[in-house]
Amino acid sequence: MTVSEKEVKQMNFEQMMLCKAYENVRGLGDRLELMKRIINWEKFRPLVANLFVENKSVGGRPHTDELVIVRTLVLQQLYGLSDEELEFQINDRLSFRNFVGFPDKVPDYSTVWKLREQLQQTGVYRLIWDEVQRQINSQGYTIKKGVIQDASFIEADLGRKRHYKEKKAKK
Repeated sequence: MTVSEKEVKQMNFEQMMLCKAYENVRGLGDRLELMKRIINWEKFRPLVANLFVENKSVGGRPHTDELVIVRTLVLQQLYGLSDEELEFQINDRLSFRNFVGFPDKVPDYSTVWKLREQLQQTGVYRLIWDEVQRQINSQGYTIKKGVIQDASFIEADLGRKRHYKEKKAKK
């Protein structure tokens, strides 16, 4: 990952440490880094910018960077993640964090849901995917979707007989 001097000056300590830790991941062959480099992400900024209304008198949440939103939606689509799982994975995985640009704050699941809904209603969601596909195809690449599976640990019911035998054995 090549980080410019300008980007380094804008990073806080946590972002710099994550960026340093990411170097090991990059060395193992991060495909998302390639995708991050070959796509002209700035083309998406005007498409998503219309979602945010800057009105200081009304207040509200500060808006999330447009490119973070687009890259977040790309990750969600590529890996088939729910909104909640997407939030978790971006916070958990260095490759995902790098892909979205090591933002100060990762968009929470409700923000992702709300913005995706707005993009779908306006038809911009489809435009984003068409442009991502066009750029990837023009570079001679193909997207292959993946799946991240989550292991769940569920406490099993011991049953009365087994529980009784185990209690008796302990005595």
